[in-house]
Amino acid sequence: MDVLDRIIVSPNTIVADWRREVKWNNIDDFWKNIQIQIKQILKDFMETVMEDEVLIYTGREWNKKLSEKVDYRNGYRYRSLLTPYGNINGIAIPRLRHAKFQTVVFSNYQRRMKAVDRALKDIFLAGVSTRRVGEALSCLIDMPVSASTVSKVTKELDTQVRLFQNRALLDEYQYLILDGINLKVKEGLKYKKKSVLVAYGITFLGIREIICFRQASRETKPAWLAFLNDLYRRGLVGKNLRLITIDGHKGLKVALEEVYPFIKVQRCWAHKMRNVVNHLPRKRQKECSRDAAVIYNAGSKQEAIEQFKIWRRKWQRISSDAVYCLEKDLDDMFNFFDCPKEHRKKIRTTNAIERSFREVRRRIRTMNCFTNAASCDRIMFAVLNHLNKHWKERPFRRFNQLEQNVL
Repeated sequence: MDVLDRIIVSPNTIVADWRREVKWNNIDDFWKNIQIQIKQILKDFMETVMEDEVLIYTGREWNKKLSEKVDYRNGYRYRSLLTPYGNINGIAIPRLRHAKFQTVVFSNYQRRMKAVDRALKDIFLAGVSTRRVGEALSCLIDMPVSASTVSKVTKELDTQVRLFQNRALLDEYQYLILDGINLKVKEGLKYKKKSVLVAYGITFLGIREIICFRQASRETKPAWLAFLNDLYRRGLVGKNLRLITIDGHKGLKVALEEVYPFIKVQRCWAHKMRNVVNHLPRKRQKECSRDAAVIYNAGSKQEAIEQFKIWRRKWQRISSDAVYCLEKDLDDMFNFFDCPKEHRKKIRTTNAIERSFREVRRRIRTMNCFTNAASCDRIMFAVLNHLNKHWKERPFRRFNQLEQNVL
């Protein structure tokens, strides 16, 4: 007889037997008893599967000796398993006298189903602190989960982080945006600020993704050089890159000249305008930004140059320092005009990567700092990997290289 046939009966029979055993007076009683019945059915199912496994392995029925004996049965051992339906106690696992019986129902020493571990990780990554994850899930699985258990479960992300940071890369990116975020990480007895360097790319199919991230003690030239060389060695040679957008960090600019010397670099307009308006009185800053917007919204590089001259004549009288701040890097500010018009808005700033950083900050808002470097990597990977999955389903239509060829 099939395993399912032995433990699954018709719904009418189950309800009839259940109705004789319990009485429900309200909706709470109904669902409480439903959960009890589900747990009992699941326990019966697991035990029946294991009985069949032992029967197949030994090749004989209980206490029935054959001429060619494989092994002898030796009673049972009992254990519990935490499932999405609650904790199931007293599961009878068959034992053998000589061999160590391994069932397909669960692995050795497993105390939770993988669905429970996934739920713990999802709640943790949604922003709930380690100590409160178990509390948030206890109403569904009818038992508390300790903070140490949650910590062990989330450490499973370490393998995924290593695979992500060492995977081979396709040289399929037409745009690259580089930036860093500063986070507090505990080292020994002290909290230190560490920089996380991040690379964001847009492919020829218009798919945007976080390509990689790495921790560094500070955002320096050697750190950026090591980060860029790692991308290069893994396959991002840059043969198809049209433009690299940065925030203006000098160390990053020098590192790019060594690794990708023939790729044009675009200075971020958002960062530059923050520097420009810092030279002006607060009451004039918004006006200056509005006037400068005409420059980078121009239809061509020549038109942008003409608009800059108009802007310069007006603001030179108010603050020569503000004008000089923009003018000294003007060549790098206009490189995005060499790209298709439909692409310019997305590549003239590092805003795309800054929005990713906002998601990271939202996730760590409840934390004072990261307890160690590994926990920082886990949170960064979880947030950025979620964004990558979201972006993969929503590519930039206007960035599709095939469409650009048609245009």
